[in-house]
Amino acid sequence: MSRFRIGLLVTVVVAGMAFVLLSVDLRPRVEYVEEPEEEELVELLPPTAYGINMEGRVMEEGRVASGATFGDLLGKRGVPSNTVHALVELAKPRFDVRRMRSGHPFAFIRSEVPGSVPSHFIYEVDAVDYLVFDLGKNPSVELAKRPVVEEEASLSIAVTGALYNDITRAGADPDLAMALSEVFAWTVDFQRIQKNDTFTVVYSQQHVEGRPYGRPKVLAARYTSGERVKVAYRVEQADGAQYFDADGNSLRKAFLKAPLKFSRISSGFSSKRLHPVQKVMKAHLGTDYAAPYGTPILAVGDGVVETAGQTGGNGKFVKIRHNATYSTQYLHMRKILVKQGQRVAQGDVIGEVGSTGLATGPHVCFRFWKNGVQVDHRREEFPSAEPIAAAQRPAFEQLRDSMNVRLDEAVAEAEKARLIVF
Repeated sequence: MSRFRIGLLVTVVVAGMAFVLLSVDLRPRVEYVEEPEEEELVELLPPTAYGINMEGRVMEEGRVASGATFGDLLGKRGVPSNTVHALVELAKPRFDVRRMRSGHPFAFIRSEVPGSVPSHFIYEVDAVDYLVFDLGKNPSVELAKRPVVEEEASLSIAVTGALYNDITRAGADPDLAMALSEVFAWTVDFQRIQKNDTFTVVYSQQHVEGRPYGRPKVLAARYTSGERVKVAYRVEQADGAQYFDADGNSLRKAFLKAPLKFSRISSGFSSKRLHPVQKVMKAHLGTDYAAPYGTPILAVGDGVVETAGQTGGNGKFVKIRHNATYSTQYLHMRKILVKQGQRVAQGDVIGEVGSTGLATGPHVCFRFWKNGVQVDHRREEFPSAEPIAAAQRPAFEQLRDSMNVRLDEAVAEAEKARLIVF
């Protein structure tokens, strides 16, 4: 082989080896391993209770027993009497310790060392307010508050029995039933609510640590019974919140629909009925509302107590003159809580349900006079209070329309839930 050919062959081999070395990765294979994320350093705070560092401490919880005093509670745990006296004086601007009530929660915080004297005493005034007593060398008293969170919610329920129970089963605060009865007190007769009538409501509820606090506040509500629909929209006014219908008319009427918040009609207005005691046919010119003994009886309208007394047939009773046209009377009371000549406001408690006089069980016989003649108040139409002011109407209509959307959404959600169940 000529030198030229040998040189050419060497050149090709060298070039080939160089190509392989440059283009092919001959290093050992290394599998991909995901790099661990850097751990975020979190500073662990010591546990606290009532804002007090609990590291190295324990807490004893309890409820104030009947007859227990501030001094008793602290003295039994070794707190010196001079410290107790100092704390009583320090607490006075915030709370009188003599007003501690049985059943209210309390707590003592002390060192983990057995038998040690507590360093702090806490008394819960209510679900929000609590007092922190520092029992150390420099005693102090602090009034603290738990945060209150207000949330809005909506609900639509078909009545199956007692509205109170239906609302509870729906997972809402049962006090919502009472709030609805007050909103619709002038426009819905709660003694005539039928099965499958529907209440739809948008409301706000305050919570403390996840538990309901205070009464729910109705923002808008709709009551549907067959073709009949009643609505209510809450509007803040200078003299407090009021409720209006879709046209801006006040829901507040001259008279409440009934003198009891919750009851049943046991006997209606009639020109002839068999008297349950006397067993003779005679007129019953009133409406009987049956309710448990002691149920509060309400004045259905503003007025002056004309009579507060007792007769053989009526038992203990109250009669109120509201104006030159209207008067009302409430019979068979167990207890009268007003006096003759006293001025009362709509919704004031004037007595308690009983069965005095000619009565077979606890109820109030409610009688209504119009121009001196007894009439069936359930058939009367009464005037409303002032409608929404003209200056407020644009804002009211915007509020009404937005609430209607939310009420419709609540109905749709309830219908969807019903379809899922069935």
